[in-house]
Amino acid sequence: MAELNIRQDRFLKAMLQCASVDEACKQAGINRTTGYKYLKDDVFLAEYRSLRREAMQQVTAQLQKKSEEAVAVLAEVMNDKEAPAGSRVASAKNVLDVAYRSLELDDMAAEMEKIKSMLGDD
Repeated sequence: MAELNIRQDRFLKAMLQCASVDEACKQAGINRTTGYKYLKDDVFLAEYRSLRREAMQQVTAQLQKKSEEAVAVLAEVMNDKEAPAGSRVASAKNVLDVAYRSLELDDMAAEMEKIKSMLGDD
């Protein structure tokens, strides 16, 4: 895989920190045209996506650590007879929504495995 040049590297880091491409271009000291050219470059895009994926994996890990706590809070509100009915219903709905989505994801994963085995992609 080809290396990024210094300007691409600066722009890449800016893209991870800034809210817009224009802001990242300014921070990296490049013009908009160059920034958008970099965003069309396969090597740059692959590195950008890799770093974003890595950042999201770290965030996801933090969320997973807090998920038990979140479930406990939902359960507490859902079961609190003193809590407003709207809060209890919202908590119960969230629990059901997540449970249902988890079931759907499991079903989709099973279907994907079935399709892979049919295609011979072990």
